[in-house]
Amino acid sequence: MRLEGKKALITGSSQGIGAEIAKLFAKEGATVVVNHRASAKHAEPVLDSIRLAGGKAIAIHADVSDPPSVVEMYREIKERLGGLHILVNTAGLSDATLWNMKLDRVTLDMWKRVFAVDTYGTFLCIQGAVKLMKSGSSIVNVASTPALVGDTDGLVYASAKGAVVSMTRMLAKMLAPKIRVNCMAFGSFETTWVDWLSEDQKDSYRKAIPLGRFGRPREAAELALFMASDEASFITGQVVVIDGGEALR
Repeated sequence: MRLEGKKALITGSSQGIGAEIAKLFAKEGATVVVNHRASAKHAEPVLDSIRLAGGKAIAIHADVSDPPSVVEMYREIKERLGGLHILVNTAGLSDATLWNMKLDRVTLDMWKRVFAVDTYGTFLCIQGAVKLMKSGSSIVNVASTPALVGDTDGLVYASAKGAVVSMTRMLAKMLAPKIRVNCMAFGSFETTWVDWLSEDQKDSYRKAIPLGRFGRPREAAELALFMASDEASFITGQVVVIDGGEALR
């Protein structure tokens, strides 16, 4: 029960890694806010899983790229929970076509779409969370290894996540000592992203990972739990890579 008594918002947590984080945090004693952008139906499987296991969770709709929507989400969190101890920013834009887009076809609109969610959305959610947080709180952002070492695919995504890395380090200093701010940099994980790849691409990615496989969402959730818990109370401003050694290539 490493998060007993804590209140945690996990953005984009109706599916994928965000959902795994929400379920694990609830298991560890936190009251979890499951944030979803689509209809409430999308959050029901996560809520059911948490409640069947005896955990506490509520679902709140919000589009993290829309400032009024974020303001309303935090108004509801304050009204229903009274405050917040943990924020994990897992919300991100998913677009298979954009991931594989050739350089000469990338447009400014594509940059705006991705940055609106992955970068601006992360900032908006931090800005709102800080108002509800007390000393000892924690923020965990999400980046990716291409933002650190480069890659041949996902130019716009990696650039947006690079901004999140910079944001993490800046805010870690700005918000210290009250709030810790860290970042997880994901390598290749078994999420819907894998469906974007051809079989040749999948083989290529696996061969580039020293541990020989894609990461599992539960493994990402375990890292998020550590970063958000008091076990990491002397860690801030760090980008922790979880990628099976992929960034070593």
